Amino acid sequence: MMNSRPPRKSSNGRSRFSRAFSRLINNKIFLALFSLGLACAIWGALIASDGSLTRRKVFADAPVSVTGESSLISRGYIVTDNILELVPNVDMVVEVTQGTYDRATASIYNPHFELTQVSGEGENTLNVVFSSQVYGQVISCEPSSVKVNVERYITRRVPVLVELTGTVPDGYYLKSYKTDPTSLTVSGPQSVVSGISRVVVRLNQSDLTSERMTDRLALNLELQRSDGSKVESDKLTVTNQSVITGSVIVETELIPMKAVPVEAAEFVSGTPAEGYRLAAIELAASSVDVAASREILDTISVITTDTPLDITDATESMTGYVRLRRLTGIDSTLPAEIGVKAVIEEEELTRQFRQVNIQVRGDSAGKATLATKRTNVRVTGKYSAVKALTAEDLLLSVDVTGLEAGTHILPVKASVINQPELTVELDSGEVQAMIAQ
Repeated sequence: MMNSRPPRKSSNGRSRFSRAFSRLINNKIFLALFSLGLACAIWGALIASDGSLTRRKVFADAPVSVTGESSLISRGYIVTDNILELVPNVDMVVEVTQGTYDRATASIYNPHFELTQVSGEGENTLNVVFSSQVYGQVISCEPSSVKVNVERYITRRVPVLVELTGTVPDGYYLKSYKTDPTSLTVSGPQSVVSGISRVVVRLNQSDLTSERMTDRLALNLELQRSDGSKVESDKLTVTNQSVITGSVIVETELIPMKAVPVEAAEFVSGTPAEGYRLAAIELAASSVDVAASREILDTISVITTDTPLDITDATESMTGYVRLRRLTGIDSTLPAEIGVKAVIEEEELTRQFRQVNIQVRGDSAGKATLATKRTNVRVTGKYSAVKALTAEDLLLSVDVTGLEAGTHILPVKASVINQPELTVELDSGEVQAMIAQ
């Protein structure tokens, strides 16, 4: 009969493990290392669980801020240096408790410069201060201070001026432009503000359009010294009624314009002296630009004057300035006066002298006899010269030099003494001369 009881498992493997473990725990080196590791683990656990213990934490390149600017200005001072450019950040070492180590950040400490440390004008040293140290004390900070320059903070009221650039659209005139406000307040360091003489805005007339005959433009402002140089500083504040501004409103108004001819004949009055005449009237411009409302402009066809240039008894050209007639409704485009030149010329005069003697000249003069000893003479030339002539000023002659005895037809030479420019005409240009033996 077979036995149905299962076979007993072997205990050899368990025995080997038991023997190996027994040898291990009986090994002194193992026991020493095990005890040391266990002690370290227990110590670490105890340390970690004690939140009152402190550790050092380093914050590199912690950002810095500045406070107290408005308070310093209210005291009448301003820092002229840019502190955040001098010290943009700091390196901090902080003694932090273990319980708050992970929560401690640079922003909690908030390293900054308080301008309440400023004592007065000149160089001041500002130390880095911290808003809170509840998570631990700051052991060191690098850099820990900064040297800055401090000036008086002053305020000035300066006028606003408009500089015109570009050109107004054709057919239109910029009747007016005005700024709102007419002056602004500039505040900042005394050395800078004291040199500012005006606020300038530039109005580009090319931007104006007839679609908006009146307009309001916001133009950027520029601070200038008296010599026109630009003033730039981030320490300056420009305000209008205590509101900081960077622009000025400029109100503009356009009106139509056209060229109107000038009536030259109206600009001269009187009559030149006897023997003279008005040859021409020359004006500095043949037309002038006139700007007005469309209704008035359409009624204007010519520009005249109420005070013409008087040429009474003039004997030479005259020049002068004549005031233009100011028409109602005309804008300032119309000039106050215009240059006028009256060209005065001397007239020509022809005079007749009757029976002027004819002289005989030459080596045969004593033997010569003229068939006609006198003739009528007409002299033409400038009025003053001809008017002053007498018969004695006329020289009529025939030349018988080298002629043989007999009858000759000779030309009569005629001239005016010392006035060769005058024209002389004779009734008879030839005369019969008889030369005796």
